[in-house]
Amino acid sequence: MPKRYTLAVVGGGASGLLGAVRAAELLGGANVVVLEAAARVGKKLLMTGNGRCNLTNMGVNIARYHGDTERAEQILQAFPPKRILAYFQHIGLLCREQTQGRVYPYSLQASTVLNILRARLKDLGAEERCNFAVRTVHRTPNGYVLYSQEKVPVCAQFVMLCTGGTAHTGDETGYPLVKQLGHSITPLKPALAPIWVQETKKVRALKGVRAPAAVVLKCGGKMLHRTEGEVQFTERGLSGICIFELAREARHGDIISLDLVPDYTSSELRKATGGRLEGVLHKALVQNCPFEFCKNFCFTVDRTADFQQAQVTAGGVPLSQVDASCQSLRSPHAWLTGELLNVDGDCGGFNLHWAWSTALCAAEAVYKEAQMS
Repeated sequence: MPKRYTLAVVGGGASGLLGAVRAAELLGGANVVVLEAAARVGKKLLMTGNGRCNLTNMGVNIARYHGDTERAEQILQAFPPKRILAYFQHIGLLCREQTQGRVYPYSLQASTVLNILRARLKDLGAEERCNFAVRTVHRTPNGYVLYSQEKVPVCAQFVMLCTGGTAHTGDETGYPLVKQLGHSITPLKPALAPIWVQETKKVRALKGVRAPAAVVLKCGGKMLHRTEGEVQFTERGLSGICIFELAREARHGDIISLDLVPDYTSSELRKATGGRLEGVLHKALVQNCPFEFCKNFCFTVDRTADFQQAQVTAGGVPLSQVDASCQSLRSPHAWLTGELLNVDGDCGGFNLHWAWSTALCAAEAVYKEAQMS
């Protein structure tokens, strides 16, 4: 007979690891197992924040989120940034706040976050099983049985599904599992992603160039979104945080207008430069953007980049299908966290904050249920 755990955590990413740590503290580590499909846990976590792990933002508020925000607000209010940071300090991770409220580990290395989570799990005696891709989940009178692709079973009283979305990897493992529990999935879309444009020859000539700009997304002449930041020109389109922020709304045929000199009006710029851009812009931009277009350098949207290039998945399980602790209303004693749910945030630590918040919320709810059973 396979060992029976109190809690099986499916997915060794951000929410899975933190949820497992908190559950192991409350339930005892020997009662918790983390099931990870990859050869090691935390692969996606290591890539966050350009390898520095922007783990939260001091400016967290519901306006920075999308999807089922009305229901998400209660969780975000219960787990504000100070509470998340206090918990990280509790497990030995020191953090520092930098520009725009972004918070990073003090080491400025994502590996530090992963290392402290794994070390804490080990100290608590929780089990970490990698190369265990859960393919089916069955509810039983005593809890759940989860089967790997090799049909190896794991039995647990409770389960937390923390598989994340399809961003970065393109893996959709978590969605079949939640469907097996009776959940539906809203349409999925890459969010916080580069945007491919139709003017491929123009962007290829600028490949590798970075330039600060004011950016406007337009449809039929109507402004849909305005932002500012550093635009990166790539082989197929535009990238950078300010472009990522447009990905949710951008549709084929929309126009992206770049103001490459946002600090000057056209007349001020002409007076200051005599109509020459050599002393203002990167050489490649001078060669490919005539002076009269530098305040309105336009590209036509082809499409948003694929999930493999996206930072986060928009869409997921509606929050109307889980309770305030993220417990499934379709399959009791199963919890869903993080990117699996129909909530995603802006750039700047908001998505990891959602992952941590839902994980802690779920882990503490599991403990309460265990106490009552």
